[in-house]
Amino acid sequence: MSEHTKSDNREDHLVTSVRRRGREKLAKRTIETVLQLTPDTETVAVTLRAAGLRLSRKAEAIGREGTRAVRAQVKGTDFSMFADFDALQEHARLCLQETVDAFLELLAQAQDERFQIEQITQNTTVEQRLSAPVFRARREAAAVALHQVWKSGHWIAGAWEAFGKVFDAYRKANPDPPPALASNDTAPARQDLVARKIVSLNAWKSADR
Repeated sequence: MSEHTKSDNREDHLVTSVRRRGREKLAKRTIETVLQLTPDTETVAVTLRAAGLRLSRKAEAIGREGTRAVRAQVKGTDFSMFADFDALQEHARLCLQETVDAFLELLAQAQDERFQIEQITQNTTVEQRLSAPVFRARREAAAVALHQVWKSGHWIAGAWEAFGKVFDAYRKANPDPPPALASNDTAPARQDLVARKIVSLNAWKSADR
């Protein structure tokens, strides 16, 4: 096997490993995964510019949309219907699960498309790409997909932040009961300790005979 072939195999293995780790993260279909995998604004802006597009909105504005949506949804809700805080949080997660699933599916598609664009870019010249309308259209589609992922991620972040305030209000209205006062009677514990010491001492004496 030539050195060139070995190098190609190593690169293929590396790419496969990286993409597999990405898939493993996607398998954790939680809000925390969305917050971790949302692309950063600079990456999205650069990708859009390369495709002849521009970032027209701020992340904060999109997050506020998610916040307003949750506020409208929970307005007037009787929170006494939830047995405890865990039940409330589970309900909140279920409310966002469909959006989380859509985000992760779109992210997987956007990552695959971006990977393909990077491979084409590495194996073609600028002149070849400029003269290929199909490539330009594909690059624009990949940029738009990444932009959609970015918007969805920030919308979910804003929504989850709003739920965080709901959680705080619930805890304030439903404080945890104070812990039971510990008994000052340590006699049973002392008796148990003495008994164990006697047993250990007897065992030690027996072994010494």
